[in-house]
Amino acid sequence: MYLRILKLLPAYKLHFFLAILCMFAFALSTGALAYIIGPVMKFLFTSGAAEDIGIVPFGLISIPKEKMIIAVPVIIILVAVVKGLSSFGQIYFMGHVGQGLVCDLRKKLYEHILNMPIGFFHANPSGVLMSRLTNDVNMLQTTASESFAAIIKQSLTLIVLGSVIVSLDWKLSLAAFVCVPLAVYPLRKFGKKMKKVSTKGQVTMGNITALLQEAITGVRIVKAFGMEKYETERFDTENKRFTKWQLKSIKVRASSSPLMETIGAVGFAITIWYAAFRIESGELKPESFISFFAAVLMFYQPLKALNGVNLSIQNGLAAAARIFDLLDMPSETSSTTTEKRPERKLETIKESIEFKGVSFRYEEKWILRGINLTVPRSTMVAIVGSSGAGKTTFVNLLPRFYDIDEGSLMIDGVDTRDFSLQTLREQIAIVSQQVILFNDTVRGNISYGDRDRNEQEVVDAAIAANAHDFISKLPDGYDTVIGESGIKLSGGERQRLSIARAILKNAPLLILDEATSSLDTESELEVQRGLENLMAGRTTFVIAHRLSTIRNADTIVVLSKGKISETGNHDELLRAKGEYHRLYTMQFRDKEPNNRSSEVTVADNTDINKVIN
Repeated sequence: MYLRILKLLPAYKLHFFLAILCMFAFALSTGALAYIIGPVMKFLFTSGAAEDIGIVPFGLISIPKEKMIIAVPVIIILVAVVKGLSSFGQIYFMGHVGQGLVCDLRKKLYEHILNMPIGFFHANPSGVLMSRLTNDVNMLQTTASESFAAIIKQSLTLIVLGSVIVSLDWKLSLAAFVCVPLAVYPLRKFGKKMKKVSTKGQVTMGNITALLQEAITGVRIVKAFGMEKYETERFDTENKRFTKWQLKSIKVRASSSPLMETIGAVGFAITIWYAAFRIESGELKPESFISFFAAVLMFYQPLKALNGVNLSIQNGLAAAARIFDLLDMPSETSSTTTEKRPERKLETIKESIEFKGVSFRYEEKWILRGINLTVPRSTMVAIVGSSGAGKTTFVNLLPRFYDIDEGSLMIDGVDTRDFSLQTLREQIAIVSQQVILFNDTVRGNISYGDRDRNEQEVVDAAIAANAHDFISKLPDGYDTVIGESGIKLSGGERQRLSIARAILKNAPLLILDEATSSLDTESELEVQRGLENLMAGRTTFVIAHRLSTIRNADTIVVLSKGKISETGNHDELLRAKGEYHRLYTMQFRDKEPNNRSSEVTVADNTDINKVIN
């Protein structure tokens, strides 16, 4: 995992190099501080009666005893200053590296999520994805900056202090290091345990985020059905589960520290016993033992710290595993179908769109089977059928929100999988049944997809969509921020903005999925006029439940159980007395003179009461 993270390092190699230099300086100053303690203590306790005192290993530098009273405080201050500056430097530079790496990784993850196929979002709740992008990345951020820096710094400190210990007395160092191997097992054991607990905790946090996102976005339904208590209980269940994993994490940390201290104490005890034996036999000088003992004390401190750092690293590695699992999933642009085909640019639609034996399934269920249809350029095709017939899936194949499983979908004789996704979708404008708007200005939402459009073009699109009048009445007109999902607007106003957005795109292929479903009769007539102007000269696919809106379609395609049951224009299909005739009759039976009115009879009430009961 670290190797994958470090692949992002080259952009920050200068700061990383400076951080390593600071870590070396910190380790060397720590070792120097440990080494001079013995000579200093000897000078103090002998009242300056001793011979010249060496303060660097192997006697490279010796200070006359008469100058020690001044030299010692100066040396201690210099060492402390170097240690402090190097500590600041390594924290700052490594923090810069860590923050930069995580910033790049967060951007890469966000970009990857946006490039995932539509089916991915069906399988992964948005709250869980938000948790990956926030909670997991934040946890990795601590590892990449603080923990990674700490493990290098403490490791270098161990090497320097270990060298000091060996240089002072290699025999005594064997006694001091006898317990070091015992510290390796708990490092591994507690690390594995922490990684497992952390992974469970992060999964639970994803569930919490998903519940929170669902409850907030659906708060009207929650309140309307009085489900506040139910949603609170769901949240409380996951919250308690997360707390349980956090407590297990605390237990691991609480267990590891005393164990490491006990191992360190055993090492100290063995060292003192052997040192006392050596001093008594005259083989070891007291000042040497003082420096040695100080170095050993300092040695076990970073060793203990490494255990804590290791636990933090395991948290980060658990987060990294979840992040890289997501990054390893193939995106739309890296799918096998795209890799096998040369990418071509689609500039416009010149002749026709053709479905040749197209079949599509979601998981194990076939949604569309054996679709054959040719749509000439600049014609209007209406897709009708009962709920679940596959109408929305049918049009979603055009921008390749889904890739077909069998057959081919051709534009001007070229399979759509041969075109780059970007150029394919540039030629398609969509007004979906589910209106998607952003927490931006009216202008920003209409010009979404091409932010460089001028004011007049935006206004013209709004006029064509019958939206200009209500926009003009907003507090800031086209500069009014409409809130999350356009919450400050009515349903009809939101729908008209989405229509204006499609009009402004001016693409040769238009998909209307119940584009006028949220409009009142008067607004629908106005928008319909705008849509008629928009559809002129364009190839248009329309999904409509209200069959009155598609009477003028060039071709009406009737879907039934994922297959085309009928095609033709409105009059032809009515005369055929088939599925379209049945749907049309059901929808308009109450308007025919021989049928009863829309008033509910006593029998109707009885049937309704049976259903309710």
